[in-house]
Amino acid sequence: MIIHNTESANPVGQEIVDTISDRKQFVKKVKINYAKKWHRLLSFLFILPRSKKIYLSDPFPGTVYRLLGTLIDLKTTKDDQDTEDLGLYKIIRANIPILISFIAIAIHNKTSEPPRWLYHALNNQFSTKELESISFDIYRRLDVETFFGITASLRKVQDLNLSLEPEVRGDL
Repeated sequence: MIIHNTESANPVGQEIVDTISDRKQFVKKVKINYAKKWHRLLSFLFILPRSKKIYLSDPFPGTVYRLLGTLIDLKTTKDDQDTEDLGLYKIIRANIPILISFIAIAIHNKTSEPPRWLYHALNNQFSTKELESISFDIYRRLDVETFFGITASLRKVQDLNLSLEPEVRGDL
């Protein structure tokens, strides 16, 4: 009798395997709130779903481009006339919609805009700790560190090529 163990003894190794194999990661089951009475009736009759399971997978290159564009919009400095606390609260208030959009784009992972129910679920059914955990996981899946490492290596090679090129004298 062969028993398959679903939990790995090495969680970091399992996470690496899941990332490489593009295994979807379950995030949370959320309740869908329909705005129209007709949709609520269909949901009551089990024709439309009452809830959806949210999964996170590796983003496509187009999604990575959109996510990095969203991160550029983050406000990181406070106004000079604001106090320290007020400036911090203004930064948080300005960045929360951007972070919700960042998470929604990553979960949706398509060229179209994320659906309204996803924004509603992220705003009303997730705690701040859950949003923080998801945003860190999305950032890890972007693999920006590898991109910057490759870019730095290419820059070093380019600088090395410039220093090794022979100088051509014009007085010969």
